[in-house]
Amino acid sequence: MVNQYDDDPDAEVPSSGIPPAPSVTPGPNPPPPASATEDGSDQRGCVAVLIVGAVLAIIALLLAIVLVVIGLRIFGTSDESANAKILQEVFVETGIATASRDAVHPPQRDIHLGACESDGGDGVKASGTLTNWTNESADYAIDVSFRTSGPGSTGEEFAASSVTLKSVPEHATTNWAAIAPRPAEGAYACRVVAVNRWPSGTAPPS
Repeated sequence: MVNQYDDDPDAEVPSSGIPPAPSVTPGPNPPPPASATEDGSDQRGCVAVLIVGAVLAIIALLLAIVLVVIGLRIFGTSDESANAKILQEVFVETGIATASRDAVHPPQRDIHLGACESDGGDGVKASGTLTNWTNESADYAIDVSFRTSGPGSTGEEFAASSVTLKSVPEHATTNWAAIAPRPAEGAYACRVVAVNRWPSGTAPPS
């Protein structure tokens, strides 16, 4: 066998069994593809959005609960407060007390004192009319105070009387009267101090 060589005397002759050295020096690892970086950013952004959304949902729920509680406290008692205000105004206007909680038809509006006079003997009679403005038959209790004349509309009470009216039909008007002994001397006055109304056949209010 004849070994042939290039004419270039400076050419290196490879040693047998040793591979040639690489012609390019390895550099650092290439950067990851752009799609991999974007996927990581998108995932972190989605997690952040989910966390913020959950926090906002919790805050909104808490605010809704607070508003519901406040609404119940304000509007749940609004009717009761309004009724109490109306009944107080009626009491101040008429000077007549009642245990009824009917603000639509306050029983003080049902009664009218027409006369305070001698009963023709040794007594004093207070009398008037009463109209049941409700839509059902009702019973009434009327408390009358007989007073000596004093400053203003007060005076000292010398007698008291209660009148009970049973089964006054709805929208019906009836007469009532209360009698007490006349005072020994001086003028006198009659005053309705309380009137209670309740549906016929039931217990009176307390």
